[in-house]
Amino acid sequence: MPRPPSDRPERIADASLEIIATSGLHALTHRSIDAKLGFPAGTTSYYARTRAELIARAVTRLIQRFSDVTTDFPLDELTTDDQAGAAIVGVATILGGNESDLVARFVLQIDLRDDPELHPLLNATSRSQQVTLEPVTDLLERLDIPDAAEHARGLLAHIAGLLLARPTG
Repeated sequence: MPRPPSDRPERIADASLEIIATSGLHALTHRSIDAKLGFPAGTTSYYARTRAELIARAVTRLIQRFSDVTTDFPLDELTTDDQAGAAIVGVATILGGNESDLVARFVLQIDLRDDPELHPLLNATSRSQQVTLEPVTDLLERLDIPDAAEHARGLLAHIAGLLLARPTG
């Protein structure tokens, strides 16, 4: 009988995000994850050979979490400014409710800004940004907002600033 798939990769990514949010990116090591999860030494290294791979897994998990919470907002069904405003407030409220992910996201964005290998995972052209930008741009286009893509980037920057204010007081 085949072994069921392990949940360890997901647990490792979740623990990585928690360590990043509580102690900073410098505290993220294979050993710190093994210790946090009670794994035998070397377990995390089996799933993520390098620190860069570990960080990439954490970023991928963060994107997945974001996608999971935003799928409940069918932006393609919104047709009025009031509906759009309510949806944007709703998404921002949900995202603001997970302070740990917010902090991890901002730590990663700041600490990886000069990393040529990992910064592309979070920069303006990354999958994580496109997951957000495309539906917001589509929404603004449906609402006949001129220069929808540019305004979507501005709107998302404002929301990011508001979200940053939450954990920083």
